[in-house]
Amino acid sequence: MANRQVVHGVRTGGRSARIREAILAAVLDELIERGYAALSVEAVAVRAGVNKTTVYRRWPTLDELLLDALMAWGSDAFPLPDTGSIETDLLAVGKELAGQLNGGVGRELAAIVLTAGLRSAQLGEAARHYFDHQATRAAPVVDRAIDRGELPAGTDANALFATIRAQLFYPMVTTGDPIDGGLLTQAVRIALTAARAGLLSA
Repeated sequence: MANRQVVHGVRTGGRSARIREAILAAVLDELIERGYAALSVEAVAVRAGVNKTTVYRRWPTLDELLLDALMAWGSDAFPLPDTGSIETDLLAVGKELAGQLNGGVGRELAAIVLTAGLRSAQLGEAARHYFDHQATRAAPVVDRAIDRGELPAGTDANALFATIRAQLFYPMVTTGDPIDGGLLTQAVRIALTAARAGLLSA
């Protein structure tokens, strides 16, 4: 499947882990081929080669299934670097994000996440959990920068990454333009300027 980030999820070994991985991968394939509007537990189950009761036993609602797929995809799609500099760390993360959002499942997932609150309150809450999860994963990057003296104590990782995302998502959803290196560099520098001024502190 072109441009699909493979979902590995949490491997605990055995058949149960393989089934979970197959189901989460099927969610992403369905999103790419048919979009969120056509996403259903039944279609996911067929693609994953399992009974729909197997899906419902693990994920009682479609939104919970989608959130789990988002979490697993995000963890694999955006490995967190440790380059020794917060600017190059953020540029590396941003480059991975741009690569995902410029096509394939990343663009479809971004469209879902950015309009989640308009689709349903439950999906909006799922999107919030997704971004909170990503901020928690990214916290060590910010903590290391604070320890190196590159950012002030109390810098909020969620606010820092949200400032970068906002600048990258806006042109994507308004004009459909791809994220290029110039936009990414600008987004990172604006976010760091705000953080260093204490504007993104908790």
